[in-house]
Amino acid sequence: MEKNIGIYYVSKHGQTDKIAHFLGECFAGRGWEVYVTNLRNHEAGTPDVSNFSAVLIGAPMYMQHYPRAVREFVSRNRRELMAIPSTGFFSTCLTATRGTREAYLESLEPVRNFLDEVAWTPDWIVSFPGALNYREYDPLTRWVMKRVAQKEGGPTDTSKDYELTRWEEVSRFAQDFDEDTLQSPYRAETISLATRTLNELMPELEQRLVQEITIPASPEEVRSAIESMELADMPLADLLAWIRNLGRASEEHPVTFQQAATTFGALPIVSKQPHEIAGGLVGQFWKRNYGIRMMRNLEEFKAFDDPAFTKTLTNFWFDDYHDGKTLVRTETRIHSLGPKSRRRFHGYWSIVSVGVRLYMGSALRGIARSVFRRHREHHVLAA
Repeated sequence: MEKNIGIYYVSKHGQTDKIAHFLGECFAGRGWEVYVTNLRNHEAGTPDVSNFSAVLIGAPMYMQHYPRAVREFVSRNRRELMAIPSTGFFSTCLTATRGTREAYLESLEPVRNFLDEVAWTPDWIVSFPGALNYREYDPLTRWVMKRVAQKEGGPTDTSKDYELTRWEEVSRFAQDFDEDTLQSPYRAETISLATRTLNELMPELEQRLVQEITIPASPEEVRSAIESMELADMPLADLLAWIRNLGRASEEHPVTFQQAATTFGALPIVSKQPHEIAGGLVGQFWKRNYGIRMMRNLEEFKAFDDPAFTKTLTNFWFDDYHDGKTLVRTETRIHSLGPKSRRRFHGYWSIVSVGVRLYMGSALRGIARSVFRRHREHHVLAA
């Protein structure tokens, strides 16, 4: 198979440009046909990503954000990127440290946030230290970059420029990418992502609902709280379900949130990531009885393709833990399997979407209440 790679990038102060072209030289030396494209300055038009057997996308992180041009490019080409055999994202960031693995993973937080925002899971993820070109910056940028460098223990003498990129590390990344090294620290599966499971099970979607809350608890405590969360912990959600059911009481009387979900027809999904709980549901939700189609296992859920139905997928992800607090993120995706079901669900969604958002927000607050209740019960038992 012909090895050709498209390297797309945006550069703010020139270092990402240097890294992109250095990577291009590394791949060319390994027999690849290489195309390097600056997304901001490519006058002849941007090459189609589907023309390549591999794609790398790079961007500088500035003030915890990446350039809009990269976000728009990934969003526009998301479906094509997911079909390419090998893809990667490289970030240029002053906080990319050589220290411990834990410190490096923490420095990847902006990368993870960006990839979760655009709902893309590349095969390779890496963050390279950039450069401090103090003498080229305008006064405001120089002041900001000096503050960042000071916080990270970097050089702060603004009369000099500093190149911090470790070029041997860039070469190592290119080598691992080229050789598809299984134990490489740059492989994406070594990094927890809030959307990894969702992207794998539902890459195509029409609706996406994301909410989050920070809870003073460890990820293990959050998992226990979700598994034991009672419907009484989320009263607004219980009220919204009663309204949607037109005041009809359920014949079942589940106590916990998970019991209620299983009774309703949700399929529990075992995640490959340690701090995630997920579930899938298939139905014709615009009907009064929801038209639920029960799934026996994950394989059946993935294979189900009846165009008369709509699939939903929801996860709770709680891997981001700092200073005794865990960020709990929930995302619900919806994908109708045919044009008729898509039209019907679209009309239904226009009516219930606000209620669904309120329901999931109530579930997040319910997790916090469940944590508090478990803490209180523990203290009572200890006393």
